[in-house]
Amino acid sequence: MKYDIFILRVKSAAFMRCVEVSRLALFFFRSSFMYLLYADDSGNASDPDTKYSVLAGFATYEDQPFWIEKAVDEIMFRHIGRTDLELHASPMRSGRGVWRGIPKEKRNAILKDCLEHIRKNYPWQCILFGAVIDNKTDDADEILFTQITSRFDKFLKRKFLKYNEAVRGLAVFDKSKLENQYQSWSRLYQSLGNMWKEKLNNFAEVPLFLDSRISRSIQLADLIAFSLFRYFEHKDDTYYSVIRDCFDKDKNQQYGLYVLQS
Repeated sequence: MKYDIFILRVKSAAFMRCVEVSRLALFFFRSSFMYLLYADDSGNASDPDTKYSVLAGFATYEDQPFWIEKAVDEIMFRHIGRTDLELHASPMRSGRGVWRGIPKEKRNAILKDCLEHIRKNYPWQCILFGAVIDNKTDDADEILFTQITSRFDKFLKRKFLKYNEAVRGLAVFDKSKLENQYQSWSRLYQSLGNMWKEKLNNFAEVPLFLDSRISRSIQLADLIAFSLFRYFEHKDDTYYSVIRDCFDKDKNQQYGLYVLQS
């Protein structure tokens, strides 16, 4: 009898250890389902000479920024033999700042190859989101923010409802004078809903902000926003044509891009 009780206790302890291990495995498995949305702006709503403002970027799994940085650095090294420069589309295109002295064809090749990387790795690594607003629109900054966060939230919801992926999201923006406003809007939208009374139910936290100089993913978001801006502001599809089909969609219905023109 004592032997049987001992065996029962051993089996019970082993079972409880298995339960705890299963709980830990479930925790780590679930915690890996996190999408990061990297976004940046282009254009200036307060500039009378600028017609459009853009907020755009891409969503990716949390384990992908390392590989994105590696790919971008390889592109840069292949073209200019160095990886220490910040990708910033406007000065790259015009040859200003740290990009002065680098031949135009090399600058343009880096821009296009980075966008080609997005195209080739859509949708498993980069899924694009963007909003384009006519600057004559009232509350343009809030509409841009609302559009991109709402569309990202619906993407996360669709992942769960259609594909049973229990994912959460986190938005990461380039440092901006709108940082406090973005966080206030996000908190409000999570608790009470946005201007359409839709709550952001799938965000893990209010937006975070990074200095673009230390984040290749933010720099890539800058290239995406710039591509949209060049297309709508100047009718130049040199860059936009590369990524036009990479915005979030489901069964050929596009959800990732919003455009409000006058």
